[in-house]
Order: sequence, then C-alpha cells, then structure tokens
Amino acid sequence: MKFKSTILSLVFTIIISALSYAQEDTKVCSCLLLTENEENDQKVAELAQYVEASFNASETTAFNEKFDVNSFIKAIGDNDVIDMTDEYTKGFMTGIRKTGSELSKKIVAQIDEGAYYNLVNYRYIIAEKAYYFTFRLYSNETGVNYHDYKVCSDGETLKFNDIYIYLTGEKLSATLQRLFILSQPSKNPISRLLGSNSTNEIVKISESRKLALQGKAKEAYEKINEIKGPMAKEKFTLIIKGSYASDFDDKIYEEILEEFAELYPNDPTLYLKQVDYYILKEDYQKAIENIDILIDETGDDFLNLVKANTYYMNNDYTNAESSYAYMTVNYPDLFEAYIGQMVCLNYQNRFDDALKIVKELLDQGYERDALLEFLEEKEADGSNELDAFVNSKIYKQWKRKS
Repeated sequence: MKFKSTILSLVFTIIISALSYAQEDTKVCSCLLLTENEENDQKVAELAQYVEASFNASETTAFNEKFDVNSFIKAIGDNDVIDMTDEYTKGFMTGIRKTGSELSKKIVAQIDEGAYYNLVNYRYIIAEKAYYFTFRLYSNETGVNYHDYKVCSDGETLKFNDIYIYLTGEKLSATLQRLFILSQPSKNPISRLLGSNSTNEIVKISESRKLALQGKAKEAYEKINEIKGPMAKEKFTLIIKGSYASDFDDKIYEEILEEFAELYPNDPTLYLKQVDYYILKEDYQKAIENIDILIDETGDDFLNLVKANTYYMNNDYTNAESSYAYMTVNYPDLFEAYIGQMVCLNYQNRFDDALKIVKELLDQGYERDALLEFLEEKEADGSNELDAFVNSKIYKQWKRKS
C-alpha cells in the first residue's frame, strides 16, 4: 500500500495554475451547515448516492455541480495572514476555482484505469456540527485512501464545500491554505533581492512532478529534495517525496516514513502510513495490528483486502485465504480477491477448493478461454503462482471435460 494519492496530482495542478495571477473577487459564502435530523439524514444519503452514481458512469457532472467553490475559497482565505484584497491572493484564489473540475477528472481517470471509488458511509460529527459522507479510493498502485466530503446547504440545495483527505490527515482547504501562505512572495525587499521567495520551492515541486511523469522517479526525488526550510518538513512535501522514493529505493522510502512519524506523531493518518512502514520492516504482525485499527476507525471492512495481502506477504496462507474469502463473499465483483484466494489454496495444495472458485467465476459470466489463459499465464521470469494448481491432475481433467 504505497504512499500515493490522487490528491498529490490535484494539488500540483492547483498550486501551479493558481500562480497565474488572474483576478476575480471572492464571493460571499452562502453554504451553511445542516442540523442533524432524519430528514437531513435522507438528503445527505441521496446527495452521496447521486455523486457515486455519476462517478460509476465515468462522469464528473454531479461532483462539479455539487462542489461549492465559493465556500471552499472562503475556508482557504480564513486566516489573519491572508489579505483577500491582495492582487497575488486574488490570482491564487482564481486558480483554486479549478479545484473541483481537476479533482473530479482525476478521480474518473483513475476509475477508468481500474481503481475503485465507492461510497462507504455518511455520518454526523457532533464536534463540528456537520454531516460528512465518505468515499474509498483503492487501486493496486496507490493503495487505500479516503475522501470525507463536508456537506452544506445554500438554503435549497445540498452541496459539499470541503474534502478531508485521509492520507494528508486534514481538509483540502487547510492543505491549500498552508501551501499558499508558504508560497506568498515576500514583501521584504532584502528577501526578494536574495531570492528567498518561497515560490521558488513551488517551482521545484512542479519540476519534480514533470520528472516523475517522465518515469524519472530518482531524479524527481532529488529535485524535490532540494527544498529547504519550512516547506521541506510539510506533510505535503514528505508525502510527495515518499511517493517518488517508493518507486526506486525502499530504504529511502522507509526513512521518509520514519521522519513523518517523528514530525507528526499524533497525525490521524499515521496508522495508514505505518502499514507500509512495518511491511518494509517485515514486521507483518505490527502491520496487521495497524490495519485492524484502521478497520475500527473507518468502519470499512474493505480493508480486509489489505489484511489478506499482508498475510500473504508473510506466507501465512491460511489467514490470507480466510481474508480473501471474506472479500469474495462481501465484495463479489472483486476479481483480485478470488485470485488471491486461489493462490493461497494453491500453496496449501487444496486444488479441489481452487477449482470450485474457477467454476464460480465461470458461473458469474467470465469467459472460459480468457479466464483459463489468465490462470495459466507465466510471468516474464517464467513463474506462475498458480503453477501447482494448473498442472494438477484435478485441473487438467476438468479442463479436458469442460
């Protein structure tokens, strides 16, 4: 479960475009919180389902329609050190107006590439007096992340005006507010003369992103590692560095995870990051403990897939098979759970049970030849984790007769 997220790409896009200095007055926020009652429970559920249905159709319409940009910008500007009448600030906030469309496009792009983006639940948080609904983002490449949408109303229509990103441990508005403050041009003429403008650090982030998109993870890491001062210790910067490091050096990646834990020991997302950390340390029991904490915190049983993968890495095929089996029952469309279960059965020489899964997948409508080709296909190094099964007498006899 690597240290990556759609939110990284989004913030890159937002920060760079926000430096364009276009001007537009910020409108007054008119999206207010809801009181908790059964009627609003139903309305929030309908809003969440409306957004999910749109994403399921690979459309951004519902997200863009329901994202209250004016209220979001107001939250970003809600700080005494931000002058909303300043020309630089106006330009930045205009760039921020693209947030909704940029994020929704990236979510749809990931869905189209095979990621899962599913509604998990909705709830009312008494401390904030606010409703939230939660989506889970999952793919093999990026691991698990959660987006908590904060609900508001303009008096007639329910919308959302902020998103708590689980990987960063804070609302998107808070991340952008802090990065904006760090990127503001210095008004001190000496600082400007010495070139100590923090905007230079944003440029380094942008340059590192370009290198990463070219597949140059090491060079991207080296570029962003040039950042010094407060920006270097930002959660956002560490997350990006970790993302790059995970592609070329597990040791550096591990060191970044350790630095994050040291700098942010009470970060609400530390458990999410420590799953990776303990897997790298091959302390699988600790990784499982953190996954169980996450399941308890999020109420999301989908994390049993991450748990199954962790058991598997520890060669604990019995527990891995059990967790994969749980996923096939509760998430019957999740193909990788069936394959994971079959691999675990393969290593236990339980070929009869593995064959039952093949038959179940065929009953679900999977095309026979394509499925069998997938099961028998070898990796580039000539290996196949289902090798014992597909070469077993049980499988060969069934294949000839079916």
